[in-house]
Amino acid sequence: GKTVSDSPSQFGAADPQSLFNSSLVSLALVTIVFKLLQRSTSDGRDAAKAEEKPASIKSLQARFLSVFWLLRCSDWLQGPYFYEVYTSKIFNGVPASMALV
Repeated sequence: GKTVSDSPSQFGAADPQSLFNSSLVSLALVTIVFKLLQRSTSDGRDAAKAEEKPASIKSLQARFLSVFWLLRCSDWLQGPYFYEVYTSKIFNGVPASMALV
């Protein structure tokens, strides 16, 4: 017979990768919609309140944030492989357990 796990989920994602991709796209669309709504409802007052940053500060922010996000993304990408590192380690003759994680 057919079990519940054999059929695709109700969200249309048959595997974790497609579930992740559909969630990512959905969140991106929601973010864009909210940002557009925020811009359309704000008037000129917000622009007058915000001070323009000097070019040197903008340059520093761009350089810092590009390196920061590169490092954060590289750390995020290694996550799925880190479990294998822990399971391959042996401490005092005993294999590492999830309690160490």
